[in-house]
Amino acid sequence: MAVEDTVSPRVLGKMVYSGTTAVSFAKASRDLANLADLAISDERVRRACGHVGGDRVDQQQRLQEAFQSKPLPTLSHGKPADVEPPEIACVMCDGGRYQLLDRSIVSPDRRSARKGEHWKESRIGLLVNMSGEQHEFDPQPDLPPELCYEAMADKLSDIGKTGAKLDLPEETVTAEETSAAASDGLSGPTLEHRSVVASRRNWEAFGPLLASQAWYRGFAASTRKVFVSDGSATIEKLQRTHFSHYTSVLDILHALSYGLAAARAVSSNETLAHRKYDNWAAKIWKGCVDEVIDELYAYGGKFGEPPPDASGDDPREVIRKSRVFYENHARRMDYPRYRRAGFPLTSSLMESMVKQVSRRVKGTEKYWSSSGGEAVLRLCGEYLSDDEPMRSYWDQRSRHSPGVRAHHPKNDTVYI
Repeated sequence: MAVEDTVSPRVLGKMVYSGTTAVSFAKASRDLANLADLAISDERVRRACGHVGGDRVDQQQRLQEAFQSKPLPTLSHGKPADVEPPEIACVMCDGGRYQLLDRSIVSPDRRSARKGEHWKESRIGLLVNMSGEQHEFDPQPDLPPELCYEAMADKLSDIGKTGAKLDLPEETVTAEETSAAASDGLSGPTLEHRSVVASRRNWEAFGPLLASQAWYRGFAASTRKVFVSDGSATIEKLQRTHFSHYTSVLDILHALSYGLAAARAVSSNETLAHRKYDNWAAKIWKGCVDEVIDELYAYGGKFGEPPPDASGDDPREVIRKSRVFYENHARRMDYPRYRRAGFPLTSSLMESMVKQVSRRVKGTEKYWSSSGGEAVLRLCGEYLSDDEPMRSYWDQRSRHSPGVRAHHPKNDTVYI
């Protein structure tokens, strides 16, 4: 018997919300008992989330197909009739982690779990409505203190991972905290609200889903559109394929992390590395990345090319990686122009959202089936969205409810 045949839409909504926002279905069951006086097992909560999440997957797929059937001008600049485009439409995306285990598929090698082969990448997109002024001149032409060496050295080391840290005090800092700390000192737009799209689909399939969700929120019709990412090749490809009419911005913290790694590679003395980083960071901030590239070429000539088997901490390899990174992303590092346009320079909001989704789906003891993982990821995105798409879903579902439910005599406390 289906879950929705035995509970009201209101109770079903509580089950799905608890199953999505709690750290586990067992915790959701306890929350329902303690907070709503509902005696509902964790298995029933799991099935409710699977069914409703699957329903949302189907609905979003139909919307995506309708979106893709529209003419190209409408896809690029149109919007739904009842939606106002945001002043600034900002798109970000990144990957999370979860464990996939389809028990219906018999693996010939049961040791794969010990090898970590169950770990897969989830895809998370963030659609952010922002507002902010445009400027004739750069509103913040000088590198803010929050991005200087003394404030960011330890933190940027945890982002880049491109070179060995020197003898600095150990500190556990998340990328989210790093980005948030830096963003506090940067001029930029105001967040209005966020929408989240999460899925286990690969990047090729996730791109159309994210593009369709952005369109239905009026993003294509915005006059200022920006796509911020960390420079990942797969995410850049997604941007070129589905958001090519957006201004593509490289997260400045990732850019600076490569400068820090290179500064430490060329200067064995910490004081000299400090000076070199601040010098390069100031040039990057001012949009003069070409000057940094020229200096890295000079240092490459001085230190020599790294051998094919060079380690990641080899100074020659660090210099080479930093130079190549800047060459590949120079076109996305015109930060003075982005500041004049009122665009964000960091993906701190994205880092935070990955952490929130991972809280539900990531864990060494958590294994998801293909359909179950997709259902819960979609629901995570829905419930983390400020525009509350699930509220509309439940309202619509209540209106179409027949008003009768099957009676189960074994446990009347469950079916209310």
